[in-house]
Amino acid sequence: MTQKFQEIVLKRLEPAQYIKYLNLTGKTNKINPNYSFSDSQFFRSEIFYEKINNNFWITIEETEEQFDTCYTIPAQKTKSEYFSINYYQSQNYFGYQSDDQVVYVKDIVIFSGPKSTHKIYVSQKSPLRCYRLILSKPYLQRFLNLNLSNSRLNKAHFLVATGEGVMVRPIHDIEKIVTDRLYALLKYRDSTANHALSLTANAFNITDQFFRLSNTTAPSIRLPDDDDDLINRIVHHLEENIKNKFPGIEAIASDFYISPTKLKKIFRTFFNTTPLLYFRKLQINYAQKKMEITKVTVKELASELGFKKSNTFSIWFKRYVGKNPNELQ
Repeated sequence: MTQKFQEIVLKRLEPAQYIKYLNLTGKTNKINPNYSFSDSQFFRSEIFYEKINNNFWITIEETEEQFDTCYTIPAQKTKSEYFSINYYQSQNYFGYQSDDQVVYVKDIVIFSGPKSTHKIYVSQKSPLRCYRLILSKPYLQRFLNLNLSNSRLNKAHFLVATGEGVMVRPIHDIEKIVTDRLYALLKYRDSTANHALSLTANAFNITDQFFRLSNTTAPSIRLPDDDDDLINRIVHHLEENIKNKFPGIEAIASDFYISPTKLKKIFRTFFNTTPLLYFRKLQINYAQKKMEITKVTVKELASELGFKKSNTFSIWFKRYVGKNPNELQ
């Protein structure tokens, strides 16, 4: 059955290869020529990308092919080792193959090492969206704290160590909400600092959610639709107010007409943390991003983010980054 599929080989995991591939003979679309590309050889295609830092990239590819197509992601042949988290979603069934068997699904997430190969079979004019998070090996090891006994990647430690094999599972409902938000941030982006912060925070959140959910056999958690909307509105509210003092559980709950218990519960369910810790993480992500693009003192950063004492800011910064802010300047 798979013999009728035309094969397209994506030769390397580096994001520039995907961008080059989808822009070979195409033209930029009208959204933003710096971040989005379309290609006339497809029935329909778009790609959005973001460089979080020198070791972490995100691409979102959405295509409809003119013919039945097999995307092949082969083993990597470069010295630099890259790992990728690949979220594939479609309204129609598509095929996934890692060995000899092809399994047909509507969504799947694949964690792939540099020495592994997998294939995706898509029928003609069947829309497929792929969220691809690409991380270098050293960066991934630091992100997951693999040297610690309580590493979040217990089930995939061998894969990271050797670069061989894949982890495959269905996409959790929580991940679908987060990836939808990432798609909106990339497609309808603007140049404001808050937007850049939200995009960076969302990228780290998806990566963290993937490994946390992959390290458990618990079933997918489904929030009621009203709670889906509620958590998105609260997160947006926190993102818009990162330069202010944390308003407090009571104030946030009151603003959204829910109880403090309800507020803490949905943050624990969705992010596995508290509203305060989530807010602090947003602030530190913003601080890191700003330090990368401009010269700023620790005192200036602390003041901008509403900290009365720069020492308090430094303590929170080290908690999330592992280093004091003045060590990165």
